[in-house]
Amino acid sequence: MSADEFEGLPGAAVSLLKGGVGKSTIALNIADRLAARGHETVLLDLDKDGHMTTQLGYDDAYDRDANLGDALIDGEDPEDLLIETDFGVHLLPSSNELENVETRLKDERFADVKLRRNVVDPLIQNGYDYVIIDAAGGRGKLSDNALIAVQRVIIPLIPRAGSINGLNKMIERQISPIRQNIGLDILAVTPNMIRETMGQHNEHRTLVENLNREFGSFVPEYARVDPEIFDALDDSGRTIDSIPKPGIRERTAISRAFKQGMPVSEFDEDCDQIPNFDHLADLVEEHSHA
Repeated sequence: MSADEFEGLPGAAVSLLKGGVGKSTIALNIADRLAARGHETVLLDLDKDGHMTTQLGYDDAYDRDANLGDALIDGEDPEDLLIETDFGVHLLPSSNELENVETRLKDERFADVKLRRNVVDPLIQNGYDYVIIDAAGGRGKLSDNALIAVQRVIIPLIPRAGSINGLNKMIERQISPIRQNIGLDILAVTPNMIRETMGQHNEHRTLVENLNREFGSFVPEYARVDPEIFDALDDSGRTIDSIPKPGIRERTAISRAFKQGMPVSEFDEDCDQIPNFDHLADLVEEHSHA
């Protein structure tokens, strides 16, 4: 498989090789912003635990006999699995069989392109505009399939010890090999669940500052801070007009919306973080049709 044989299908995967960083919330809200623009958008839950599927209230779909594995491995029509949500996004639910699907993929030929060929490509061919994938939380065939299917990834990081180290490991072990052999664009590495100000040294500032210093080209506009600003914050002899509040900020509206099975725009249309999700949707649009 060479890079010349592949061209990214419209969409993006939201991925990190660990859980608890808000992948599902970001994937849901990106899909919502695309759908709000009139795009037929599929939100594909590839997490084995079905966090997205069950949180949106589709527990029955997670446990049903017909499941994602039927399409991914056996070639059944993925459109038959779609669920129409109340907020305009088409959900392709996870399944309690995905653990078995992961095992089966190890014995399949061309296993890493199964999701692309049997699920994402047919959906795009059938008229859906974008597929946003909530990727599996650990390294494995399903995680690789998510990145290869659309060849674009958005990586969320939260302020905790080891976040940057985890990003570096993901780039080294997963992203770089796929980029070299097939092609993969990092659309954004976004700080998520940022609560504290940047005026004090804490895990929140450390994450934002390190991302801007080390991965500045991948930091989205809403999280971008000139390193000079951080230097000024630490210099008692200098002042700045305002202390920046970069990243996707922690907001009660976002967490409550997800708990109630909806994107934040459905819960609070005035939430000040919606423009950040719009920006990520802009990146998906722009790079899908570059």
